[in-house]
Amino acid sequence: MQEFGDQQADKAARDAIRQAFPGRKIEQLNVDGIAAGGGSIHCATQQEPKALA
Repeated sequence: MQEFGDQQADKAARDAIRQAFPGRKIEQLNVDGIAAGGGSIHCATQQEPKALA
């Protein structure tokens, strides 16, 4: 999940996700660089079509 550098808000969001997904490891990634362009994690992980040879 994304992290924005606001420790209090990031912790609250992480705690909510942990509660929603018990037993799962929750990792936060800083997305400042992507967010500056108007995106987030989805923009960096979306599927790319297979290139045809």
